[in-house]
Amino acid sequence: MCTLIVATGIWRTSPLLVAANRDELLDRPARPPAAVVQGGVRFFAPRDLQGGGTWIGVNAKGVFVGITNRFMPGRSRSAPRSRGLLVLDALSEDSAAHAVRRVASEPPSRHEPFHLVMADRHEAHLVWNDGERHHHEPLAPGLHVVTERSFGAAPTPRIDRLRRELPALFGPEPPPPERWMAVLRDHGDGDGMEGTCVHAPQMRYGTRSSSLVALGPQPRFWHAEGPPCTAAYVDLSEAFARVLG
Repeated sequence: MCTLIVATGIWRTSPLLVAANRDELLDRPARPPAAVVQGGVRFFAPRDLQGGGTWIGVNAKGVFVGITNRFMPGRSRSAPRSRGLLVLDALSEDSAAHAVRRVASEPPSRHEPFHLVMADRHEAHLVWNDGERHHHEPLAPGLHVVTERSFGAAPTPRIDRLRRELPALFGPEPPPPERWMAVLRDHGDGDGMEGTCVHAPQMRYGTRSSSLVALGPQPRFWHAEGPPCTAAYVDLSEAFARVLG
């Protein structure tokens, strides 16, 4: 599943702000965010230790990349390459526009369906894949919600609820991190699969981690290694800022 909330071009002090929950199988191994150098590219990201990729990250050029899967019931075909590796491909680029071009060059059937956000301090884009072709959506200044059910994949009350609640965060200055963290902790109406923070122990599935990323004059990165309703957010901004130079 996963939820990405992207605020782009709203606040001068935080031209890009992303609040994200990662939903995954509870026993899939992962590593918390850290500075990484790969192929000569420096970036800050967690790591999926099973597929080798990541689901969220920012490189030294200030390019943010985040991914969700795309809900495709009944799909039986398996793609040859992990979607997390596509995030690493995009993080190797020096701008969001170049990251879009890199992803668009990939054969659509090489990865399982996805929604991929690529943004920097100047612009934001979303490329989504339905298994047959790539679709490109420039993201205008404002607040955007992306989940596995976006762009007509399937109905979900989670997106509608967030779209009702998020306008309250608009103001002359970005809300404090605690406000965003409260959004990421929300369980909605109590349905374990439809909260922003997901709990489905019967499926051995749920929100595995949560991140809040702000790009601007003072870059910030907070991360909870576990469901944010129980795991504390840790401020990783010092290590994050070193990657951004």
